[in-house]
Amino acid sequence: MLSAPDPPLSDGVVTLRLPEERDLAAIERGIADPDVIRSFGRPTLTAEQLLELNRRRWDEGVGATFAICDAANDCVGHVFVNLGDALRGSIGYWLLPEARGKGLATRAVRLLSRWALRDLALARLGLSAEPWNFQSQRVAERAGFRREGILRSYAEIDGRRVDYVSFSLLPGALEQRLS
Repeated sequence: MLSAPDPPLSDGVVTLRLPEERDLAAIERGIADPDVIRSFGRPTLTAEQLLELNRRRWDEGVGATFAICDAANDCVGHVFVNLGDALRGSIGYWLLPEARGKGLATRAVRLLSRWALRDLALARLGLSAEPWNFQSQRVAERAGFRREGILRSYAEIDGRRVDYVSFSLLPGALEQRLS
């Protein structure tokens, strides 16, 4: 079981907190957004089922999903870390259209990365973006991730094989950025 940070993670502009029922409308909009669908695939769960799944993943210690909240504490997206073997994790995120282009994803990824590398003591964080998704690649780079290369035909999304640009962040690189 994972413990949520208390107080929630925040940099004064973005706050990461556990998703709640009041976020269901934002989750519903997110999973129906064409850009989110292109990156993650067509939804197979309702917003309510997704909220429950994310809670189970916290309880089982296999993943941590946070609501990305604006200054009004309204959910404008999600950021998550999926935990794997050998102290590795992988980060993903999505934002509602009106929240994009404001630096919120970069702030959320930075906050989550610090927490995952320090509090969960991960040895490596990965982040993947499709080659066409230049915005996500810029988020990775601005958050301190290092580009490693292309993973060809790495995954399948809605029946199509996709390549990923692979990025990583190690604890030492995080410390260098903070000093």
